[in-house]
Amino acid sequence: MNFLGVDGGGTSTEFILINERGEILSQVLKETCHYKNTSFDTFKRVLKEGIDEVCENANIKIDNINYSYFGIPGYGEISADMPVLEKIIKDLLNDLNFKIGNDSEVGWAGSLAAMPGINIVAGTGAIGFGLDENGKTARSSGWGHFIGDEGSAYWLSLKLLETFSKESDGRLKTTPLYYLLKGHFQIEDDFDLIDIMTRDENIKRNELSKLAKILTKAAGEGDEYALEIYKEAAYEHFLTIRAVIKKLDFDKDSKIKVSYSGGVFKAASFILDPLKEYLHELNNNIELIKPILSPIKGAALYASKLYFGKVREEILEKLKED
Repeated sequence: MNFLGVDGGGTSTEFILINERGEILSQVLKETCHYKNTSFDTFKRVLKEGIDEVCENANIKIDNINYSYFGIPGYGEISADMPVLEKIIKDLLNDLNFKIGNDSEVGWAGSLAAMPGINIVAGTGAIGFGLDENGKTARSSGWGHFIGDEGSAYWLSLKLLETFSKESDGRLKTTPLYYLLKGHFQIEDDFDLIDIMTRDENIKRNELSKLAKILTKAAGEGDEYALEIYKEAAYEHFLTIRAVIKKLDFDKDSKIKVSYSGGVFKAASFILDPLKEYLHELNNNIELIKPILSPIKGAALYASKLYFGKVREEILEKLKED
């Protein structure tokens, strides 16, 4: 038996094939399939190329896939688009069994091994997704970079640029953040940043989001503004978690497990420590845990769960090993 998992993010799309023992047969990385940021044609092309390649590498045919799970960015947000996305995938898989969900579900399936709890995704964008013991699901945040996505890499990058401008003209004191960003772009005149940031390649959401790495470096040097920005980001994620908890009916006698996925959490303690504090103030019954699996492995595990009706322990344990 073979199970296909697909994790479509704002920056890239990952494909993975596993068997019924949880062994990884093939794994492929492609460009983003985010149809709202590209097109339906790009969405179809990226998925077709990825599925074909992952099957070829595993030396199997598409018809040998027993179940597939697709985490698609933007899925479920525009009702008119859902049938279009579903038909594209249905045609690509020759009517094989599959399920589509928002890419936030992939983060949950990985970090919590497809079990009850809440996951925060904070990469290019940001969103929270949760599932309770009764199978009820809920989400919060994920409104896109024009409206929200608070706590995302894009949001952090904008905060970084805002802080640089304030330090440059004296509204804030000069800190390591200022020199790190100035050195990154190798500028002498600070106002050159205006020209740099209005160039086509830099205003793209994916490219701008990469600047968040500079914020992490600044925080590592003890920059007070960088640390405060991460604290603000943690508070935004806390609000998202709290909103999801209110929408669901978790067992009052059990711990509510909360986890995370996405590049923003590579900042580690800078964002996780304040998040732990906020969650502790909210409810002593919340347990913040490290992700059990990566999102892409979670997609494959979830595909197998949908096929078997439960998470098979041998599959989970093997995925933990690899």
